[in-house]
Amino acid sequence: MHTPPHIQGWCPGAWQPMASGDGLVVRVRPPLGRLTVAQARRLARLGLVHGTGVLELSSRANVQLRGIAPGRHAAVLRALAAVGLLDADAGRERRRNLVIDPLCRPQEAVHALGQALQQALDAADDLAGLPAKFGWSVEGAPGRLAGVSADIRLQRTSTGWQVQPDGRQQALAVADAGQAVAAGLALARWFAGQAVLRRAQGLRPGRMAAVAAQLQPPPGLDWVETETPAHGEGPAPGAVPGLGWLLGAPLGRLPAVALARLLRALPEQAFLRVTPWRMLLVEDQDTEAGAAMPRWWAAAGLDSAADWITHAHDPRLRVSACTGAPGCTQALGPTQTLALELAPQVPRGAHLHVTGCAKGCARQAPATVVLRAEGEDEGEGPFYSVVRHGRAGDRAQEQRTLASVRDNPGLLFSKE
Repeated sequence: MHTPPHIQGWCPGAWQPMASGDGLVVRVRPPLGRLTVAQARRLARLGLVHGTGVLELSSRANVQLRGIAPGRHAAVLRALAAVGLLDADAGRERRRNLVIDPLCRPQEAVHALGQALQQALDAADDLAGLPAKFGWSVEGAPGRLAGVSADIRLQRTSTGWQVQPDGRQQALAVADAGQAVAAGLALARWFAGQAVLRRAQGLRPGRMAAVAAQLQPPPGLDWVETETPAHGEGPAPGAVPGLGWLLGAPLGRLPAVALARLLRALPEQAFLRVTPWRMLLVEDQDTEAGAAMPRWWAAAGLDSAADWITHAHDPRLRVSACTGAPGCTQALGPTQTLALELAPQVPRGAHLHVTGCAKGCARQAPATVVLRAEGEDEGEGPFYSVVRHGRAGDRAQEQRTLASVRDNPGLLFSKE
């Protein structure tokens, strides 16, 4: 029986950081998922001066600064505001929980819709009742962000847009971006009302999926059937024709010095997209399939395997891990070093997730194998539960000590 974790019910932001074992966690939400070179440079500098020196790329396409001392939080906020990376207040920041498809192209009009939705959310004071984790996604094609948690998905189709609430296999079909934003806001307002009622009853507000069956379409719209896309592991690093270069960071952890070196090699007018696959996309519309490495590649330090993942077959793409102990106060054991140590043993097509508790903060999708820390066993050291084809909080099939995992890592996948 695993130890139930404490559910915070909210995620850190810039205005409202979360205390952890190594200091405050400050999460920055880049507008529309894009950073200028100047903005990225400021984040690298903040990580070096005020944090642990490592930036984290989250599964919601955010950038996290860790290890911020409470006394330095105000200075961090001022620095973020100076480069356009801080919302006007905590309420607006919380509502702008929005993931934009990083692989969208101009003709898909995803950024335009994202901008319209972002502006609407900024002004939507009537959505204050939404739970803190309520989130949105805007996709260039249905299923492109299937592995990203979202309460409402706005998806581009051949005839317009679909607006799909989590928990339903039906969506609202609309003709244009304006109607998509209006339909999404109507669903969100309904759910905000439900959340207020649940709080009045002493209950948690929950998420859209739990009550989506009760939803009625807004006037003039009807539900249309959709298919449930499979959860993928995301694209591989490398050239993305017409978009640029995808660069991975091991476990989403990017040394600030490595990011700073990349930025020194890029043109000042360049843009970076932060992806939910814990990668950065360096925009370059002239990129072609099979293209040679760009001129700035070596100068950017991208030949350093310790800092970057640049090849599709890198085994570190097959593992994920949360912060773990001691960085997270709820973690019952170490995670990240173990995940990287086991990466070469993970078969192609499989995925190993190492988590410090049952919450699964670092991965919402199922994994082939989950190692969940359970604490210390007297005389045996740390031990882990093994969950197969499930999530962090699912029932485990067996338990293994850390020593046995390291001695026989192949056994984790021998039953597959």
